[in-house]
Amino acid sequence: MKRKQVLLCIFAVVTALSMNIGAGTASAEAERAWDLTLPSLKDTFADYFGVGNILEPVESANAETAAMFKHHYNFVTAENAMKPSNLSRGPGDFRLFQSDQLVDWAVENGINVVGHTLVWHSQSARWLNTNDDGSPLTRAEARENMEEYINTVAGHFAGRIYSWDVVNEAFQTSVSSAPAETIDGWWRTMLRTGSGGNDASMWYAAYANGMDEEAGEHPGDYIYDAFVFARLADPNAILYYNDFNETDQGKREAMAQMTEELNKQWETDPLNTEPGRLLIEGLGMQAHYWTDNLTPASVELTIMRFAETGARVSITELDIPIGRWNGYREANEETLARQAELYQQLFEVFMRHSDSIERVTFWGKADTQSWRRQGNPLLFDGSFRAKPAFHSIMAVAPDPSLPSEPDPEEDDDENITDVAEDGGDDGRDEQDFSWGIIAIAIAGGGVLVLGGTLLMLNKRK
Repeated sequence: MKRKQVLLCIFAVVTALSMNIGAGTASAEAERAWDLTLPSLKDTFADYFGVGNILEPVESANAETAAMFKHHYNFVTAENAMKPSNLSRGPGDFRLFQSDQLVDWAVENGINVVGHTLVWHSQSARWLNTNDDGSPLTRAEARENMEEYINTVAGHFAGRIYSWDVVNEAFQTSVSSAPAETIDGWWRTMLRTGSGGNDASMWYAAYANGMDEEAGEHPGDYIYDAFVFARLADPNAILYYNDFNETDQGKREAMAQMTEELNKQWETDPLNTEPGRLLIEGLGMQAHYWTDNLTPASVELTIMRFAETGARVSITELDIPIGRWNGYREANEETLARQAELYQQLFEVFMRHSDSIERVTFWGKADTQSWRRQGNPLLFDGSFRAKPAFHSIMAVAPDPSLPSEPDPEEDDDENITDVAEDGGDDGRDEQDFSWGIIAIAIAGGGVLVLGGTLLMLNKRK
């Protein structure tokens, strides 16, 4: 058994034993506390990329939650508070005070705010693009409403927002393949249209209602307008396009080609007062994966393709529930170890491409707080205890206080090969880790501290 496999075994043992420590001696509520002695996620990866999570305004007023957030994260995204349906109920009716609470708290604590989201087919106020009878507004009406909305919202928060998810999920749910060669405008054929159930977009339908085809107008023009309005409303914010299923080969290519084409269009736009600055400056990978379906290699290919556009890349909504395609499975030693292995492999990919990655944001703080809670998808369990996935991530980043030293018995070429082929494992016998397991089992009540110490020391030797 390789060192990495033994490492995952240790994580599983730590988790299994820790879940039984103190059983019957303390209430579940008393055990539900964040451990701020754990190493900080943001500090651990400070030299590579930012680390974020979601928070609602009311949560920022909770002392324990706020302390945990400040310990681990330097980016915050509102899970729901800043979605269009929560910020506006009708023309001229904007409700921004709750989001102000979150944004002000973040700014006061040096945490970067991600505005999520300005234009979306879902969770949007109907007045923006739809008549009372459900029919789409005209193109001119919808465009005017979009401009009012973005000017009001992005303008209100201007100077306090680090980046905006300007347009969210404009493409069809699944785009499995793309043409072998770039075709101008191909990506537009992959957009959500005005019909098609879950793949419908009233923004698309409204922009189709009254467009001038002979003048080259297209229903997908709402995407370009949204980015231009956002740039003018908050010139300092970094502007992102955000979507899911981004690892599908076709979806990846559609997102990339859209970014390249619209950025080229912006180069000659009279409204562009900053030559050389992109309009779509970032591509967001939602990263809602599954343990049974995730292929880290496809994530790496997507990062590489997005980087080719010149845009920044962010992992915006990361979670990995146990199961496959809406079919959740039980969390046990085996499945938690697999989850930890995948998180580790992802962060190895992120580290390799850290020059292109701006941040990694988790979509949830603890399993029971997740929208996919049935799959236990996050780094912390329902009692806020660190799971094997947390430790596997921490094992990826080198500790600057513990510089690695070459093994005198191996020459430089062999060391380089080991790093390239096995993620930095140095080939030590698994015996050291087997003793680690025994030590953990004997330690009983001190298992978490001892287990964590053994992991860090052995990984960083």
